[in-house]
Amino acid sequence: MDDNEIREVIQMYFDACYEGSGGKMSRVFHDAAHIYGHDENGAFNDMDKNFFVGLVGSTKPDAPKTEYPRQNEILAIDFTGDNTAVARVKVRVFNTLFTDMLCFMRLDGKWSVISKVYSGVNVE
Repeated sequence: MDDNEIREVIQMYFDACYEGSGGKMSRVFHDAAHIYGHDENGAFNDMDKNFFVGLVGSTKPDAPKTEYPRQNEILAIDFTGDNTAVARVKVRVFNTLFTDMLCFMRLDGKWSVISKVYSGVNVE
């Protein structure tokens, strides 16, 4: 199967993370998407798309992004069916390097993330 469309969505995801763009992040995730992980205190997080997009977009426009190197990598993309896939990626957001499992579905002819499970480590 051709993974180019999924790679394009992942690149938009990387750009949205680096730029703090809620608008781009909104285009990456399906409206029914959920994001799961643990916060810095170990508490379980379950965010819906709107909350997550708002969180990403809340980055202050004057945040010193150049202070933090852009670091992102696609580790694997696996098709689990004609309309489903899973991607494992690494992406740095400020001082945290995240490993994300992005679950994709193709709905109405378009690939989007339906769920994300993340973990992060401090890279200061």
